[in-house]
Amino acid sequence: MAYPKIMGPRQHRLYRGHRARSLNITEEELVEIRARERTFDGAYWRTALKAFSMGMIIIRLFTKAFYKIGIIFVAFGMAILGISVLRRKAAGDVFDQRKPFETSGFWVMITTLVTTVTYLILLMLIVNL
Repeated sequence: MAYPKIMGPRQHRLYRGHRARSLNITEEELVEIRARERTFDGAYWRTALKAFSMGMIIIRLFTKAFYKIGIIFVAFGMAILGISVLRRKAAGDVFDQRKPFETSGFWVMITTLVTTVTYLILLMLIVNL
């Protein structure tokens, strides 16, 4: 059995714990995985954090008339965070190159639905101020 060189131009890394269940990843593949991770998880987490922050700012700084708007932003952040967690669980190991690519159309539809409903509610609340 040939083991990969640890030192040299193509440094290999093993993931998923034990080497029998692990992937053999080069530096180039590691960069690709990190880029996918930033896109895959980072966007949802950043959106949720921004919605939480905006909701808390509205609740803390504005009058009671704006509380409902702040609560809607917090609820939107929780929904996006929930979608992120569920999407991560459903995706399994999306970085395994041996598995066929599957689009994330279902998660895009759910995210679009949650966002559209949230902004329609916000529009109604702002019009009724």
